[in-house]
Amino acid sequence: MASVALNELFTLILAILAILLGIAMNARSATLRASNIPPSVLGGLVFAGAFAALHSAFGLELEFAAEIRSALLLIFFVGLGLAAKFSGLRQGGIQVALMCAVIALMVVAQNGTGVALARAFGLAPSLGLFVGSIPLLGGHGTAAAWAQAPEAAGLDGAFELGIAAATLGLVAGGLVAGPVATALARMARESAATQDATAVAPAPGNEPGAGIAAFLSSDRWLRVLLLIAAALAIGQGLQWIAGRMGVTVPAFLTAMFGGVILTNLADVIRHPIDFQLADLVSTVALRLFLAMAMLSLKLWALLAFVGLLSAMLVAQIAVVVLVASLLVFPLMGRDRQAAIAAGGFVGFALGAMPVGLGTMRRLSESLGPAPRAFLVITLAASLFADAANAIGITTLFALLQ
Repeated sequence: MASVALNELFTLILAILAILLGIAMNARSATLRASNIPPSVLGGLVFAGAFAALHSAFGLELEFAAEIRSALLLIFFVGLGLAAKFSGLRQGGIQVALMCAVIALMVVAQNGTGVALARAFGLAPSLGLFVGSIPLLGGHGTAAAWAQAPEAAGLDGAFELGIAAATLGLVAGGLVAGPVATALARMARESAATQDATAVAPAPGNEPGAGIAAFLSSDRWLRVLLLIAAALAIGQGLQWIAGRMGVTVPAFLTAMFGGVILTNLADVIRHPIDFQLADLVSTVALRLFLAMAMLSLKLWALLAFVGLLSAMLVAQIAVVVLVASLLVFPLMGRDRQAAIAAGGFVGFALGAMPVGLGTMRRLSESLGPAPRAFLVITLAASLFADAANAIGITTLFALLQ
């Protein structure tokens, strides 16, 4: 087998081409446009399929640069933080707590489904956790880590199954989340909270320096780039402080907090940030990140457990969609923001947090701003999902031994 490592430049070029392909696919299909599937996911999936064909025909495997992808994810989370103004998000507190409870329920439901499927296919019940919350809520890293844990000793194929389920979940999250949220949005009602949300981001034409000349001004772009860099620096400082206290905090979370600090400090000193341009930079970063993540999918890894993975896909999609529709949507208020939050929940519960956020970003472009939905989903998923998943998995391994 031949392996070709692509540097940051070629990774970036292919990611942009994948996004443009997804845009073209949406432009040619009314069905795809109505489903609100991110172009990064659509085009990236086509490219991943082409790379799988190369691997099958010639044994060629492409390795993509990872550093640029990590940097893009941090920039996107800074943009989320800059949008999180305390003045417009006061009602989010109780909903974050409720979302944490839903995530805990999701851990139980996904693993219960996985164990039932493993038993149905005549496999060890513990192997069902590798088609449950380990790869779905946890992702590829969690699947790889648990496959090497002492609890998984003796579970043949745990690593391959977990990685394949995480890959399939990533694709499913990108494809299912948008249509589910779009359907819920048709049933949504307008509320005061929804209407107030449109005031969080400046209306077009009212932002600092409105107009094409101001938009193209290098002075304006430099100020925004400095703002993003400052938020990243604050995030690194927060991470250093947490490390000194013996606490491990994900870099994307401290980057988001850096943005939160700066945007609310700007409000205090009555010097509002250029949110429109900062949001544009953040959105571009997310789209590139998603495309790069899709490019790196190794679809041939799904072949070893086709039967179990097919059953897992149907069952887990049904579970997540039911939870999103019957719990997340009502608890978030049954309005437009609630529909967008439900889409984000489907994305990260099946695939990964960036998939959920990418879907929410896509939906907010067509349905309107949703800062409350972004805050609730991001905080609940970032602060609670990993802890709830770890506790649930450890408990279930002990019970299933």
